[in-house]
Amino acid sequence: MFGYVIPNKGELKVRELEEYQGWYCGLCRCLQRDYGFSGRLSLNYDMTFLAMLLSSLYDVDKRSTCGGCVIHPFRRRTKYDTVYVSYAAAMNILLTYYKCLDDWEDDRDLIRGAYGTVLHPAGRRVGERYPEQAGIIKQCLEELKQAEFRKETDLDIVSGIFGRICGTLFAPERDIWYQDLYHMGFYLGKYIYLLDAWDDLQEDFRKGSYNPFLEEDRQIQDIEPEKDSRREQVRQILTEMISRACYHFERLPVVDNVEILRNILYSGVWTKFDPQNSRMDKKEWREEG
Repeated sequence: MFGYVIPNKGELKVRELEEYQGWYCGLCRCLQRDYGFSGRLSLNYDMTFLAMLLSSLYDVDKRSTCGGCVIHPFRRRTKYDTVYVSYAAAMNILLTYYKCLDDWEDDRDLIRGAYGTVLHPAGRRVGERYPEQAGIIKQCLEELKQAEFRKETDLDIVSGIFGRICGTLFAPERDIWYQDLYHMGFYLGKYIYLLDAWDDLQEDFRKGSYNPFLEEDRQIQDIEPEKDSRREQVRQILTEMISRACYHFERLPVVDNVEILRNILYSGVWTKFDPQNSRMDKKEWREEG
């Protein structure tokens, strides 16, 4: 359920791509430094976006280093570090740890279970440091489990549960930007959940696994779902979610890296859904309700 909040690298300038790489490598370095190699394995693009967003919004001190790493020992890369890079790394650990526990309990996935065991000391330490975020993640994953058990067909309900997780992670400070950060994360989380479900549609059908896009169909007929015939309907739903996220993003006084962040929100998030047409027109921003 992670890895959808990515840049459209083909539309970034060389300087912007290098800047983004510095945040990605910085998050990787922070995970390695604070949580060891096992923590580094949890690295994902979504938390890179969060680190950039919060660091740019709050205009915090940015420290940069340059050097190689285990993966690129002979290639010197810039790595950025801020207080919000450390925060994003901690949230990365929490999400991965509790998701591993959830996968083990649900499916007895040995690989995920073993990784969760390895992450246990780090997950427990981060949970004690951020009890509110840890509590929301555990509560919402349990609610998702119950929704899957009862075969919930309401897309708004199931995606909203994951939206609450992302909303909580996106708004660590109780200040004047809390509401916009929370709602931005909330709708982005709904987008991520629904896009992940759409990606897994046919695999879940073959395995008989829960998928909110499948449950109504299963009550009617037991045939392989045709993704192409439903693509436009799903696109409209996803557009609604990402438009609301973008609305709240544009209300934030972000200056640094704003074009990179816009590239991710307006273009990058669509690359997994429609690689050939991965751009949302800015005229589609709106807020309803």
